[in-house]
Amino acid sequence: MKILPIFIPHLGCPFNCVYCDQHLITKTIHINPKEIAKRIEYFCRKNAALKDKEIAFFGGTFTNLPIKKQTELFDLTKPFLSQISGIRISTRPDFIDDNVLKLCKENMVKVIELGIQSFSDDVLTASKRGYNSKTAISACDLIKKHNFKLGIQLMPGLPDFSEKSIKETVKTTIRIQPDFVRIYPAIVLKETVLEKWYKEQKFLPLTIEKAVEIVSEMKLEFDKSNIKIIKIGLHSDIDLNSIVAGPYHSAFGELVNSNILSKKIIKEYKKSSTLIISSKDVSLFKGFDSRMLSKLKEKLKLDKIPIIINSNLAQNNIYWRKVSPEKFW
Repeated sequence: MKILPIFIPHLGCPFNCVYCDQHLITKTIHINPKEIAKRIEYFCRKNAALKDKEIAFFGGTFTNLPIKKQTELFDLTKPFLSQISGIRISTRPDFIDDNVLKLCKENMVKVIELGIQSFSDDVLTASKRGYNSKTAISACDLIKKHNFKLGIQLMPGLPDFSEKSIKETVKTTIRIQPDFVRIYPAIVLKETVLEKWYKEQKFLPLTIEKAVEIVSEMKLEFDKSNIKIIKIGLHSDIDLNSIVAGPYHSAFGELVNSNILSKKIIKEYKKSSTLIISSKDVSLFKGFDSRMLSKLKEKLKLDKIPIIINSNLAQNNIYWRKVSPEKFW
C-alpha cells in the first residue's frame, strides 16, 4: 500500500489537548488547494502501476471541518478516484456519527483513523481530551458497523498514565479489533500544556527505557490478537528543536523490536548451544552500537555468542541448538 499524506494541521479541532502542537508535528500551516491537486496528480502518475494506493488527510479533525471544507477537500480527489483504491482520514472519536460516516462513504473514504490515545477515563480527563472512554468505544464500533477500516492511535505516557490504564487500554483495543494501531509514546513539545507542567515539575515523561518496555508489552499483546501495528514512535522528520523532553528516538520501533527479540533469546537460552537467528534480524541483533549484543553477553554470562544465520528462518524466530556455530559475536 502506497499512501500520499496530506496534512491539514489542527483544522477542525476545537480542543488544545495538553500534548498537542499540531503545527510543529506536521511542519505545515497553510492549505493550498492547487498545490494539493498537483501533489495528487504527481502521486498517481508516479505510482500508476500500483493497484493499492490511497490519499490520506492527516493532522486534523477532518470530520469536524465545515461540510463545505470537507467537500472542497474531497473534490480535489475526484479527478483521481479511478486511479486510487480509496481515501483515508484522521479524526477524533467525538466527531463520528451516522451522518458523518454517510458523507465519508459517498466520497470513497475507506479508512478512518481515530486519535484515541487511551481508553482510560482518568488519562483522557487529565489530558483534556474532551471525551470519555464510552464515546471512544462507541465511535470505534460505529465505524466498524459502517464497514470502514478502523485505525486507532494510542499514546502511552500521558498524565495519570499507569500500569492499570495501559492494561485497560490494551484490553479494550483487543476487544474492538481495529484493523491496525499506531503507538506514539507521549513527548513533551514546545508551546504545549505538557511543557508548562514539565517545567513546573507537575508532569514527568517516560524515559526511553521505560517507554520501550511498555510498548514492547503492548506489541506482544497485540501480536497475540493479530492486531497489526503500522507505526511505533513519532516520525523521524519531526523538528528536534521542538522536543523538550520525553522518550523520542529516531528508530524507536527498532528499539522495541530489539528489546522483544533479546528477551526471547534470553528466555530460550540453553547452555552449550548455538543461537540460530534469521538473516532478517541481524540488523536488530547488531544494531545501536551493538548494545543488544552487549546486553545478551552480560545476561547469559558469555564472552562471545555462537551464531548461525539462517536466511530461510522467519523474522523474530530464534532457536538454541547443539550444533557447531558458523561464527562468534
